[in-house]
Amino acid sequence: MNKSFYILLFILASAFTKAQTNLVYNGDFEMYDTCPVIVSQPGDPQLETCFGWKSPTDATSDYYNVCATSIVGVPTNTFGYQYPYSGNAYCGIFIEYVAPPYSTYGYWFEYLQGGLITPLKAGYEYEFSCQVVMSDFGWDYALSKFGAAFTPNAISKTDGKPFSGVTPQVLNSATNYLTDTLHWMEIKGKLVAQGGEQYITLGFFSDTINLDTLKQLAPFFDPNHFGTYYFIDACTLTETGKVEGASNIFTPNGDGQNDLFSIAGLQNDEKVVVFDRWGMKVAEFSGENSGWDGRTTAGENCVDGVYYYILQREEEKESLKGFVQLVR
Repeated sequence: MNKSFYILLFILASAFTKAQTNLVYNGDFEMYDTCPVIVSQPGDPQLETCFGWKSPTDATSDYYNVCATSIVGVPTNTFGYQYPYSGNAYCGIFIEYVAPPYSTYGYWFEYLQGGLITPLKAGYEYEFSCQVVMSDFGWDYALSKFGAAFTPNAISKTDGKPFSGVTPQVLNSATNYLTDTLHWMEIKGKLVAQGGEQYITLGFFSDTINLDTLKQLAPFFDPNHFGTYYFIDACTLTETGKVEGASNIFTPNGDGQNDLFSIAGLQNDEKVVVFDRWGMKVAEFSGENSGWDGRTTAGENCVDGVYYYILQREEEKESLKGFVQLVR
């Protein structure tokens, strides 16, 4: 029985089984072609033994399964001891920096890239969730900016450096460092599709100029080198419904371009309330020529990410809802 037959079975089950709502193909990494035998190497991408997943860069993401030996086994493997969040398998990514002259490549950021079962529909809201845990090997640093980028075409690059110019629709808070080595941590967020997104890329979308690192108590600290490793499991994307109102991206970085989120034609009796992804109110504005500058009511800068707004009209019971993405 070949791989194409398994893929066909999965797509048919997704289309006709109401309970199957996950749009990430093989998002739990359970389906595989052959059992992995080693961590991925240049020219030997063992990740690709997992149906539907690959590395979009020259960096070498890994696949772990209970069927394997202790090198890439579960729960014991090269990078630690960890049971899956569910099922029998998970993937792993390595993030490293080695300062010159000790290395010629400098940064090494691994990513996972997979496909969606169906393209996303423009103007529809989707909820993404993924489980992440830091390996217990004893690393120098923890990172925070784990995200998911949804794109109409597969993105790729021919080195191991982090993606630049790619803005993930779902991004963990820059202040929420992923330090837990025992318990899986959920990365969760919502997005409104532009339409036609067919690929998902997972990993750390970090600015290397101001790298989001938190020092860990590691036994092998070297100021010229840092490394860390994370396991990933149980990635889901579900449709939550159509969103009325336009999707927006604004960049309140003070450059005079697109620094304000506003709604055209807003009347004096209309108020816009902005919430973060946890449902906490962060700002509000009302009336013509008003908007949101990316700060809280206390004047503090909000972190990058997706925020939700409700436009409230005094004379209507129904409120207009939408989302805005803040990118500095």
